[in-house]
Amino acid sequence: MRTPIRKVTVVVNPAKSGARAVATLLKRMFARRGVRAEWLDAHESRAPEAGGHDLARCTDDMILVIGGDGTLLQAARRSVGSGVPLLGINAGSLGFLTSISRERVKSCLPRVLGGEWETSERMALAVRVVRSGRTVARGWALNEAVVFRGRHAHIIRLSVDVGGEHLSDYQCDGLIVATPTGSTAYSLSAGGPIVSPEASALAVTPICAHALTNRPLVLDAARAVRIHVPKRSPDLALSTDGAPNVELLPGDVVEVKRDGRSVDLAYLPDSGFYTVLRHKLRWGGSAL
Repeated sequence: MRTPIRKVTVVVNPAKSGARAVATLLKRMFARRGVRAEWLDAHESRAPEAGGHDLARCTDDMILVIGGDGTLLQAARRSVGSGVPLLGINAGSLGFLTSISRERVKSCLPRVLGGEWETSERMALAVRVVRSGRTVARGWALNEAVVFRGRHAHIIRLSVDVGGEHLSDYQCDGLIVATPTGSTAYSLSAGGPIVSPEASALAVTPICAHALTNRPLVLDAARAVRIHVPKRSPDLALSTDGAPNVELLPGDVVEVKRDGRSVDLAYLPDSGFYTVLRHKLRWGGSAL
């Protein structure tokens, strides 16, 4: 049992159905328990130097996120380095990261506020684009980095090395490098493996690979993955957790490696990763 929560920051995505109702319920809970709260709109995009809220400097007991997994990913990016745990309340659809559903807020939040919660440390990705020997762009991702075809519907060719050792040449629609956390997101939809969040691993999954033998791989996260864009290449782009795309030019190299900063996701003791996985994927049903 932890010390009861006394101060929180709440990030709300008002575009999500039911988010405002959840926020109203939380305000009543906070008032009854004497919890101080700062409320932020998830669409607040101003940088701290422009007057925006600097979540990276947050010192509260917890950051609550009301929205979908995308809202939580955005909050994680803004708060990385703070060391403050994030707890997601799902006002979206499937929600692997936002583990508390709207229907369970009344029963679950009093337990959390009372100190009944655990944390799961999640690794993240540091991503950079190298062009002619210079770093021209950097990114950060809790879920995944994706190199994909841009405006033209052509198959793309990518050469990949791991820790300096050549891995493979891919012909595909794109390539996903995912963390264990991201293994249940886009990577899973593309046929990638589910990886335990405790694992120090990267999942490399080609999107619609031309060769059926190009299978997803689980790699040691201690080794950097480098994706080489051919000298002759159609428009390609890089996306990190849905952040604005970075245009890639022929000859660019995308380096993806484990970031030194992790993110703590809070959860109830009876709602750990495998419990959520079983419920979300509806495992354990009766045999056909």
